Amino acid sequence: MKSILVTRPDGPTDPLVASLERLGYRVHAVPTVKTVAESVDAATLAGCDWIVLTSAQGVHSMTSIPTGSRFAAVGDRTAAALRARGVEPAHIPPQASGASLGQTLPDVAGKRIALVRASAADADLPELLRRRGAIVEEVTAYRTVEGPPASGLRLRVALADPQLAAVVFASGSAIRGFVGLGGPTRLPAITIGPRTTATARELGFAVIGEAISQSAESLAAAVAAALPLEEMKNA
Repeated sequence: MKSILVTRPDGPTDPLVASLERLGYRVHAVPTVKTVAESVDAATLAGCDWIVLTSAQGVHSMTSIPTGSRFAAVGDRTAAALRARGVEPAHIPPQASGASLGQTLPDVAGKRIALVRASAADADLPELLRRRGAIVEEVTAYRTVEGPPASGLRLRVALADPQLAAVVFASGSAIRGFVGLGGPTRLPAITIGPRTTATARELGFAVIGEAISQSAESLAAAVAAALPLEEMKNA
């Protein structure tokens, strides 16, 4: 049985792990990046026309839910986290990505938009919204820590697996964290999208697969396409 190394922050509870195991892969779940939550006071969001959330962590960071604002969620998991707190998102983009969210969020010109997300998030989304005429306020919901020391031993165990076939990255931060913890760039990489692919290649990885959307299901499909189980059984 071939093994896959998943580096996303949620570790063994990540839905990608379950998806890959259902497909028949052995999975090592070793977070090479972690998030440290910050509390977001509802008062800081008061008066915003839109509150845009790019992760379930952002939803959880809000100490209370502001009233009078419309909410946008980047994808289904974030939307589910909002619904769990009694809020129905007014907008979910057709693709679970910052680019799709920035392109499709309606009624933004001249509007005040609070963008609740990670401290190390890419600048593309706020820049796109500003180009469309929005007044964007970036609110830090959690800090990103690359290469958490607690993952060092678990990573060494995973790398010692002779059946390890590839590493999955969902962010540039995870790639830098992997390398910072001593992960080798000779291990083939599968990524969540073009931006992560570019970072992986810049750092010396051979990228053998790329998800077509930013979801666990799409990442699992990218792994299956790059490393088909039938092919591995016949190898």
